[in-house]
Amino acid sequence: MVTTTNEQCLPPRVHGNPPRRPPTTLRDLLVVAAVVVGFFLLAAHLELSEQVARWAHGYEHWQLDELPLSLLLLSAGLSWFGWRRWRELGIEMRARRRVEEQNLRMFAQNRRLARQLIQLQEEERRHLARELHDEVGQCCVAIKVDAACIAQDTGNRLPATQASARAIIDTADRLHDAVRGMLHRLRPTGLDDLGLVACLQVLLNSWSQRHGIAATFSAEGALDDFDEATNITLYRTVQESLTNIARHAGASRTVVALRRATASPDDPDCITLTIDDDGTGLPVGDSRSGFGLLGMRERVDALNGRFSLTAAPTGGTRVEVVLPMPDSVRSAA
Repeated sequence: MVTTTNEQCLPPRVHGNPPRRPPTTLRDLLVVAAVVVGFFLLAAHLELSEQVARWAHGYEHWQLDELPLSLLLLSAGLSWFGWRRWRELGIEMRARRRVEEQNLRMFAQNRRLARQLIQLQEEERRHLARELHDEVGQCCVAIKVDAACIAQDTGNRLPATQASARAIIDTADRLHDAVRGMLHRLRPTGLDDLGLVACLQVLLNSWSQRHGIAATFSAEGALDDFDEATNITLYRTVQESLTNIARHAGASRTVVALRRATASPDDPDCITLTIDDDGTGLPVGDSRSGFGLLGMRERVDALNGRFSLTAAPTGGTRVEVVLPMPDSVRSAA
């Protein structure tokens, strides 16, 4: 049994109202007004203008008496300059906001397209599986039956023909087994009838027997009421992860845990899948950008989930997927 920490589902939810920003504009205006009024009262008390005029009168040949008006004009010019920059900043911020909104729309559209592409891919796989089952599978059975009839008719009279018929029967059996394996990889036959948990258990048992790697599967919560997109994403993630473990990890044990989190009333439920192995782990500097991992990431991203590849507590690699609860399950709840 794999224990996983409680994690907030994606996308995150904002609890309560967002904190209000302090009215900085009004506060700054009040500070400026207070400074101006304070300076006016101080200048009136000290008769600052008269003192500046008397001081500048002695330097009239340098035209210093025109300095206050020049400074006033400079202040007005700087105010106009700041206002112009403020307007340009506002235009730039609005343009940036429009670009960000457009990027968000394009990102959402890309996610919808990715989800539709995955659905079309699964439909094509289902169609190919049906064609293989109906055409190639039936042809294999027919070839085997005909070869068995030939072997029975020849008896001991034509030993070479009987041996060829037996070879045809063996080849038909191998071809039929290969077709069954292809059918299982193209479309999990029991996913629609048995449910996700039973289908994953069968997948893990067959994989463990085929590769000689100990495998443990644990499930927690109600996990058989998800929609097809969620079931396919979880199944393909486990399938691709097991393939990577058998090919690259050199592991002796694998633990797969699937759980449905029971969150607080303020947080939505989520689905957590973890796959741990005790293999060689992640190589240093490995970017992990293979087609298998890329496909898993695209499937998880299409469902607004999160995919992570980290070091496992057992020393190998951990694949973790967190998916939000499907809308159909939320509406039913």
